[in-house]
Amino acid sequence: MSAELLLAMPADSSATDSAQAQRNPYIPKFTATVLGRYEFNTQTIGHHFELRHTRIGVYGQVHPSFSYMALVDLTFGGKFSPVAIFAQYKPIRCLSFLIGYDKMPFSNENLLSPYQYYFSDKSFLTQKLTAWSDVGGVVTFEWDKVVPFTIKAGVFNSAGFSRQGQFQKHLNYVARGTFELFKGFKLSLNYAAVMPDASVRMHHMDAGIAYDWKQLHLETEYIYKFYGNQKLTPVHALYGFAYYRILLEKKGLSSLALGLRYDAITPNSNLLTDEADHYIYDNPCQRLTAGVTLFFVEKPVRAGIRIDYEKFFFHKHIRNEHDRLICELIVHL
Repeated sequence: MSAELLLAMPADSSATDSAQAQRNPYIPKFTATVLGRYEFNTQTIGHHFELRHTRIGVYGQVHPSFSYMALVDLTFGGKFSPVAIFAQYKPIRCLSFLIGYDKMPFSNENLLSPYQYYFSDKSFLTQKLTAWSDVGGVVTFEWDKVVPFTIKAGVFNSAGFSRQGQFQKHLNYVARGTFELFKGFKLSLNYAAVMPDASVRMHHMDAGIAYDWKQLHLETEYIYKFYGNQKLTPVHALYGFAYYRILLEKKGLSSLALGLRYDAITPNSNLLTDEADHYIYDNPCQRLTAGVTLFFVEKPVRAGIRIDYEKFFFHKHIRNEHDRLICELIVHL
């Protein structure tokens, strides 16, 4: 969860928290998200259950200018994982400073929390190119006049959460701007310079567009990645999707959402090497995802059931063993 979501959290917290906050704004607020799923691989006829996320956290203010968040995932990939642990200082309404562990502010989909996902699995762009979190500092400037916009710039370690006390010669840099050009239409521009390998820096340039009209959400994003080492092939990745919510008046059911997404990625290396010290590349791939989600409640909490089908497309010489049907339960407080 990114810092920009911290300001939106009270709208999705429990009614009890909201009432307490009105009486005392400094009472801590709690959040929890559980996503459990069943997957059926239609190519290999395999099955498995997975506890995708079990996130718990606390956030709030201790002063009109100081806030905090501590969010952890108890079962991410079967392991305990910190998600966001930071302190934030906001001296004036439009300016804030953050220091702590958090996602690098880059890309639209990357900054969503699990309960906000439009599909069970994130796009290739997010899964393979933008999954960066570390300890660092971020400055944010927001403006809500004429053309509302938000500018973020951050500097982060490159050693990971467990080695944050080590002095480093190479840091990661990120900049992000989001602009609401007219009602419902948002443009995002992003740049990140990441150096997981001491010898090669990866540069990422990203542009995204999102448009909301009534119950329809349209979104697309493209990323171009190139390396400081000219021998490595640049990477292209993109996604585009349509998501339509049908409001229901039936007792016990809030809405039904239909989604269709296309995403693709060219051969990608994250600077991992094989035994011969050659860089490993992920296979290029395209995918179509179609899904339906039933929301029983959306605010102030969220509960739903999502069913997605993912169809993968590889080159002829690569065997496809990835097509799957996913059934997921979503619970968020």
